[in-house]
Amino acid sequence: MDRIESLSSIISAPEHQKRLTLISNDRAPGMARSFTREALTAWGVEDLLDQAMLIVSELTTNAERHGRTPADGRSREDEHVDEITLTIALQADVVGIEVEDNSPEPPAPRIASLYASSGRGLQLVSAAADTWAACPTEDGRGKRVIAFVRRPRSPITS
Repeated sequence: MDRIESLSSIISAPEHQKRLTLISNDRAPGMARSFTREALTAWGVEDLLDQAMLIVSELTTNAERHGRTPADGRSREDEHVDEITLTIALQADVVGIEVEDNSPEPPAPRIASLYASSGRGLQLVSAAADTWAACPTEDGRGKRVIAFVRRPRSPITS
């Protein structure tokens, strides 16, 4: 977790940052991907686009499916709308991706069966990100999942 904490300045004090709040529904992942593409293209880091788009897609899909506010203590008449907040940031060739949702439950990687059509999202995030972690929001009512993608260093040539 120390590595994540040391990288958190990418989200909290970046060179560039964009934030988008989405209603938690099946349109959220597509909107998050479009938002990410626009931001990274504007910042000139298209070489990180594939990795970042995969991470954003998986994390927002997980937030939409599993990141709902717990129903405990709410009546059916409550007009609560679950939201997902996506923050994309860039600092020193590192893209930070933060997805916040309304569930305090940490993401739980699963082992999907060979023929399953879902259950591999966090494995994909682990493969695409240089590092990632989850932590509760400040008020403890939700969680933040943060992932980082670093530009590869160029080999030294003579």
